[in-house]
Amino acid sequence: MNDKVTVVGNLHGRTTEIQGRYTIAGPEFEIVSDGSVRSGGPGEQAGSLDLLVASLVSCALNAFRHDFLEGGQPARQVEIFARIERKIEGDYLGTLVMECFIDGVDHVTADELVAEYKKRCRIYNALKDSLPVVFVPHTPGASG
Repeated sequence: MNDKVTVVGNLHGRTTEIQGRYTIAGPEFEIVSDGSVRSGGPGEQAGSLDLLVASLVSCALNAFRHDFLEGGQPARQVEIFARIERKIEGDYLGTLVMECFIDGVDHVTADELVAEYKKRCRIYNALKDSLPVVFVPHTPGASG
């Protein structure tokens, strides 16, 4: 079997002098991350769940900024507010709610963009059973 493999991501993580704080670096960036207070970390910087949600938000921003349904229209403004909701006593990830403000589209197009995102985003598809995602698209002229 001669399967070709390519490296598509390359990160380096290390502990810091602060208990429960870490740096995660790639070729052109560095992120500071904290363990949760529950796990003995300071809980002041982005935690692992924040980083997980950030990856899903980043994918959605990229997908919604242009219209890949129509062969790529000019970039539009997109803003997403994301939150995790779960019961206080729950020991599970919860549900990710993404409030998506997408300029220049109607509700039908927004729903189509979300459907296409769900088909194409590898991260979403890898996580959707462990972290359900609810999209709440807001479009110009929508009330609410």
